[in-house]
Amino acid sequence: MEKVKRERCPVCGGLKMVNNFVKYEDGTIRVYVECAHCGSFVARYTLQRYTSNKPYESLLHFFRKPVDSGRSVLKNIEAFTEEIEKEFKEVKERIKEKEENQKIEEIICGIEDN
Repeated sequence: MEKVKRERCPVCGGLKMVNNFVKYEDGTIRVYVECAHCGSFVARYTLQRYTSNKPYESLLHFFRKPVDSGRSVLKNIEAFTEEIEKEFKEVKERIKEKEENQKIEEIICGIEDN
């Protein structure tokens, strides 16, 4: 079963975060999460793929190759956008229903909550 959790500041417990994005010369993409309230370091993520609130742009950048037709590209973009919007809505609903009590690092490492 999937686990859902909102990121919280380990210092002040705040939910408002700032994502500090870095793309290194070797292509590695990292996001350093900072608490917007107290400025503390919260987490670091290494990205494999990035999708913004403009999924069609993200998808085009991901493919970056010639395509067969504009119609097939549009169809893929629409499906991609719908999938992301659906996933986002489902995650928010799951958090409202039952947010995990475990810390995010415990969830990621597979430590079971007793």
